Amino acid sequence: MQVISNSAVSLDGRLNTREGRFTLLGSAADHRRMSELRAWADAVLVGGATFRLWPHPALPDPPQRAALAGRPWNVVVSRRLDVAADSAWLHEPAVRPLWLTRADAVRPLAGAEVEGYAGSAPDLPVPWMLEQLRRRGVQRLLVEAGGDLLFQFLAADALDEMHVTLCPLVIGGPAPALASGAGFDVATMRRLQLLSCRQEGDELYLHYRVLRHGAGHA
Repeated sequence: MQVISNSAVSLDGRLNTREGRFTLLGSAADHRRMSELRAWADAVLVGGATFRLWPHPALPDPPQRAALAGRPWNVVVSRRLDVAADSAWLHEPAVRPLWLTRADAVRPLAGAEVEGYAGSAPDLPVPWMLEQLRRRGVQRLLVEAGGDLLFQFLAADALDEMHVTLCPLVIGGPAPALASGAGFDVATMRRLQLLSCRQEGDELYLHYRVLRHGAGHA
């Protein structure tokens, strides 16, 4: 399975502002880029916090939708399965909704599949998530997660590539960052290899390969 991520961040690496409301940092050009990546993917995965800010299907825009090979999986990761039963995401015929949660939080949700993790780890293990997607035939996964979940994918060496839009903004303060979680130290911090850099207007579109931990510089 190929796993990539896509994020738009401010110059100081923030995903959002301090208010914590749904906010689009990128331009219309960045949105088109996101739509193209969604058209590439068999599945789009987000965390519960991201989904609660924007509880809608993750689909490419209509011009790119013809590139889809079929109905993509929309995957939401949440330990508590706190989703409204009338969410539009559950009733969108163009996607296949999948909820990944803890076994003790599993409950029926009309229109969605629910998979529960029975282990004792506080977070759902990334290898377990990927196994659930492999079982469903996913070969290309796009991660649109917030900082905590993106850090978990990096820590698990589960990301192959990262797409990052650098927006001409400075946010600062306690706003969420591109990666958060427990953080890495000098010996374990993840290294990236720049594959391409493109400028459009005042934005930079960065495409990286994520080097496996211990691989060093390419």
